[in-house]
Order: sequence, then structure tokens, then C-alpha cells
Amino acid sequence: MHTFVFRAPVQLAQLSWNVLLATLIALSALSATSSRAADLDDRIFGNRFSESIAPLFPIENETFVLPALPVSERVEWIVGELAAGENTSLAEIQARFSPGFDPASLVDFFNNNLRPAYPNARIVDVIGLSPTRATFVIDGDNPASSFGFVNVWSGYSGSQLVTFFQVSPFSGSVQYPADQTLSLEQAADAYMGLAANNALLVARIDSNGQCRGVLERSATSPRALGSIFKMWVLAALAERLDDGLSAPEDSIALVAAERAAGGIINDEPLGTPFSVRDMAILMLANSDNTSTDHLHELVGRSAIADVLMAYGLSDPAALLPFLNISEQFHVFTRFDLATAQSYVNGSPAFRDQFLSNQILPEGPSFPISFPFFHESLLTTGTWRASAMDICRTFAGMNALPRHGPGFEVVNQALGYQAAQPGIRNVWDRVWYKGGSLTSGASGNHVLTHAWMLQKDGASEPWVVVALSNDPAGGIDPFPIQSLTSRIIELIGEL
Repeated sequence: MHTFVFRAPVQLAQLSWNVLLATLIALSALSATSSRAADLDDRIFGNRFSESIAPLFPIENETFVLPALPVSERVEWIVGELAAGENTSLAEIQARFSPGFDPASLVDFFNNNLRPAYPNARIVDVIGLSPTRATFVIDGDNPASSFGFVNVWSGYSGSQLVTFFQVSPFSGSVQYPADQTLSLEQAADAYMGLAANNALLVARIDSNGQCRGVLERSATSPRALGSIFKMWVLAALAERLDDGLSAPEDSIALVAAERAAGGIINDEPLGTPFSVRDMAILMLANSDNTSTDHLHELVGRSAIADVLMAYGLSDPAALLPFLNISEQFHVFTRFDLATAQSYVNGSPAFRDQFLSNQILPEGPSFPISFPFFHESLLTTGTWRASAMDICRTFAGMNALPRHGPGFEVVNQALGYQAAQPGIRNVWDRVWYKGGSLTSGASGNHVLTHAWMLQKDGASEPWVVVALSNDPAGGIDPFPIQSLTSRIIELIGEL
């Protein structure tokens, strides 16, 4: 079976935006202490004793069950249509897919390609899920077919029609054959050779909420993070939820002032209400930039700074003032290089003043207007921290009260994305965040991955953080995917 991609055509303005964005930029400690005495027993239980982990995607009748989200209904219909004896009609396609699709081609695809390849299909792995996007693996009753790797995108509001649909054959592993026999040390050494400035950490979060390194390669040296910085926005949101200042189902309206370049919800109508929970999931599971800037505005810069201190980062001042997506993009693109570097290299007081006087007046980064693009700042002039700092951040969020709304939203936002197939089938709690900073001319300058992994009944989660930086660009994601998959496989066997 070949890869089949169905996508609704975009408006001309959107197409130009996508092309420009692809050319310019792409974005994919100590445990926190709490003043809430009532949470103490909850935290001690979560850290010191084995934990029974409720699955985010329970398995029923050999298939993963998805939570109720806008895209889930579309996924369930697609998989249901693959039952032997079904016959997909034109009316069914037209009711669920954007008018930009060729409905007759989709009818033919379902009836003559997809169902014969995957009769009685089951979801055998959930790689990523958000309110508007799902990535999963299917298997069916045709022994001649490989697994199917499926992507489905839908709208959030209105009729929530499918806007993107892709099915590709999948062998079942993302590891290169040469990597499948590597030891942990060998895999780590191979990873460190993939880019100029890599850092790697394999660690455990112990019963006291401390990160204990098992394997370290430049793990305490700061690296550019890409969208991993969004974990600190999520952490500040969790504290806000636990303090009762917001609730997961509170509504946040989509506003023009917080739309950011690369935001996947930018095409939703202004004023569309999103729940706090859904925006958090979009921010982490899809790395949505517009959701990030809305939540950054909700929690406030000072609350995020408090989290950096509470979680014991090695140099929290280096991340301050804590910029949102649009503000960081302006540093890359709105000022000449000398002016941008003056901000990057300035004192804390200078950066605060520069933010107020020059960055904030630029407004949102969407619609896009980038008169400059400074590749040299992708690794040096952005959010930076060490792999150990990321482990401390996982530890801080893992120490949140188990029965509070903060942990509930964190668990969903980080837990709905695994980034790779085969992880969720081994680990009962999978938290993930990654990121990238990319130039259309020279490829990835920053490519980062971070997982927290825990098995049911275990008390000390594993953490894997892989931070790739290269000022020359050209970071290839596929060898990194292969080696990190091997590392995760190996620690799963320990």
C-alpha cells in the first residue's frame, strides 16, 4: 500500500503564509515546594510510594479508546468504516470532510483501498491526540498488510470537518537496523555525534523528587530548547488551577492580539471559545503557538518566573523576561542583527526595558511580517536551559497534588503526545514535549525531545532528554528519532 494524502485546499492568503513560514521558521531540580499544607500527604504519596496509573487511552476489545474531543468523533467514524461489510457513501464523506476534498476520490479510497488493506481495523497505538489532530497506528485482519500510520486533522469549532487525512504503511519500528543492537552507552555516543552541540540525559526522578542521572552527556550545559519552553507555561497554569484562580473548563476567547506565527488554530473565527484544558492540550500535544500565547497572557510573566525558581533551574535569570512566541519571533525577525543582539546580550534591566519599549509595540506575529531573519540567534538568542533543568521541570510537575486540577490538566497536556510509535504500548504514563527552530535555507538548528516515562506500580519515573543544537543547521530528525527510540526501548527493559 502506498501513502495516500488527502488535504482540503487552503485559501491563497493561507497558502502564502504557510510557504513563508516554512521558509523562515518552524516550531515544533528540586521538586516544587508548596505552601498548601493540605497537599502534603498527596505529594508524599505521589513521590514515595508505587503508583497505580489510570491510562489516558484505555484498551477495549483490542483497540485504544479515545477521549471525547472534536477530532475523536472523526477518527472513530474512519476506523468504524473499515469494518468488513461496510460501504462508504458519498453522503457520509460530504458530511464529515471539508468541501475542498474530492468526495468521489475518498469514497473510492475507503471502499477499494483502505478497507481491503485494513479490514476490521483497530487502533493499536496512539501517538498523539489533541482537540484537532490525531496520529495513530491501525492494524486489521489482512495478514498481507503492514500497519497503517494515520493522521487526521479537523476543525475545532462549527461543523468540525476533516481538513487533512493521510494513511501510510508502517513497518512497526522507527529504529534503523544498525541501531537495534546498540547498548545504552553506544546509543548515547552515537546521538552525541549527530550535531555540533548535543546534550543528553537519562535519569530517574527519585522518591524525594530529585533528578538522579543514570547517563549524562553535557547534561548540565544550556542548550536552545525550541518549544520545550512551553512546559513552564503549563507549570504556571497548573499552579493557577490548583490555587483556584482558573478552572479547566473556563473559556478563553481566541483574540487577534494573541495569534502567533505557526499557530494551528489561527484559522478559527476570532471569538471562538476554547476551554483552558483544550488550549493546554493544544499547546503541548500539538505545540500550538497561538494557544501558548493565550495561556502566557492568562498566567502572566511573573507566575512563570516563579515556577522557574520553584523548580530549581540552574540559571532562571537567563530565561527572563520570559517571552511568549510572538515576542521571541520579533527578536529573530523584526530588528536588525545588532539591535537584536543587544537584547540577547543585555543586562536583565536592559532586556526588561527593551521588551517594554521595542518588542511589545510590535504586537502579535500573525499575520506574518518578517523583514529580517537571524539564523545565528536560533541557538544563542532564544529560550535556553540544560537537560537537567528539563528533568527538574518534569519532577516539579510530577509532584503536583494527584487529585488537583493542575495535575489533571498537566497529565493530559503532556500525556496526549508520545512523539513516536511503540512507547505507549510499554509505558503506562508517557509525558512528552519537543521543539524545533528551523531555517528554510539551512534546516533544523534546534531539535529537542523530552520524555517522562513511568510504568504502572513504579515509584521512580524515567526521564530522557535529547537536545540537539547546531549553529550551521542541517540537523536530521530521523537518526535522532531512531536513537532516542532505542534508548527508550533499552530503559524499558531495565
